[in-house]
Amino acid sequence: MLSLKYSFLPDQSRSTLSAAYQAFEEIMRKVPLAELDLNADIFTVIKDLRSVFTMGTTVPKPSQCQIKKEIFDHDGHSVEIYWINYPRRKSQINSDILLLYFHGGGYMLGDIYSYSGFECHLSCLFNVTILHLEYRLCPEHPLPASVDDAVALYRALLRNNILPSQILIMRDLAGGGLSLLTIQTLITRQLSAPRGVIVLST
Repeated sequence: MLSLKYSFLPDQSRSTLSAAYQAFEEIMRKVPLAELDLNADIFTVIKDLRSVFTMGTTVPKPSQCQIKKEIFDHDGHSVEIYWINYPRRKSQINSDILLLYFHGGGYMLGDIYSYSGFECHLSCLFNVTILHLEYRLCPEHPLPASVDDAVALYRALLRNNILPSQILIMRDLAGGGLSLLTIQTLITRQLSAPRGVIVLST
């Protein structure tokens, strides 16, 4: 997201753009760019990046969306999880599906504020409950901390009688790597894989 302003199509190609893409581009132009001091230490640079890595203003949370926070404890660690629900339609399609969402951000950025609006729209679009995991971020918590969080949460869902066939894992950007690492770990530990994985990229 932080580099999209420098990668839009050249002017001569603009006539070929769809209306949907042009609307997306207009939204992304509103995303602030980080002014980084590359001579600073890595923690300062990442702190500056985190301050502007947000979709909370470009994709606002609908007022009807319901978000419930819980603390998930595992193996001596505590992470936040958020249950996200948009008021259900009359249709019961997908009503038993839980979408486990791993946000992007290069394993260093991203949080519920960055993604809650986007996830609320997904909940409405797919008619599903979304479970957002605030996995531990680098560099404070190097890999495999985020994978451990994801696998522990998945196992906790199974212990609470949620079937693998009811779980979809969805991700964007670095969350894609986390999704695949999570699936690989589940297979290695001979645990049942989820119903499917949805990956997004820009």
